[in-house]
Amino acid sequence: MRTPAETWPYGLFIPHDPRAVGVVRAALRHILAGAKLNCLADTAELMASELVTNAYRYTKTDAYVSVDRSPHDLTIAVWDTGTGSPEQQKAAPEDEFGRGLGIVDACADSWGVRDCPNGKSVWFTLAP
Repeated sequence: MRTPAETWPYGLFIPHDPRAVGVVRAALRHILAGAKLNCLADTAELMASELVTNAYRYTKTDAYVSVDRSPHDLTIAVWDTGTGSPEQQKAAPEDEFGRGLGIVDACADSWGVRDCPNGKSVWFTLAP
């Protein structure tokens, strides 16, 4: 039986559709289960869904999600056509929005924003 390589990439083009968050969560769970990284699934799903939700909420175009495994960590990035760098908000307890990047900041081993042609990429890493 062949074992998966230590380094691999997956990519998902996602339409500007509110159902995309659920599709990304399900795809990510299957990718991580297949790679025997179930220990990262809940946290990775939560953070990825926050970033995909932001891409949907603040842009009007499709987005792209990349999942990259290295021997040391897992990196998930969400590219969208939005401009500028997203900022963490200070959400009040009764606010329904504004916690996404705070969740990423609290759960990720590292995270950041990269400027890209025609948009930006918000990424995070997790180490198993």
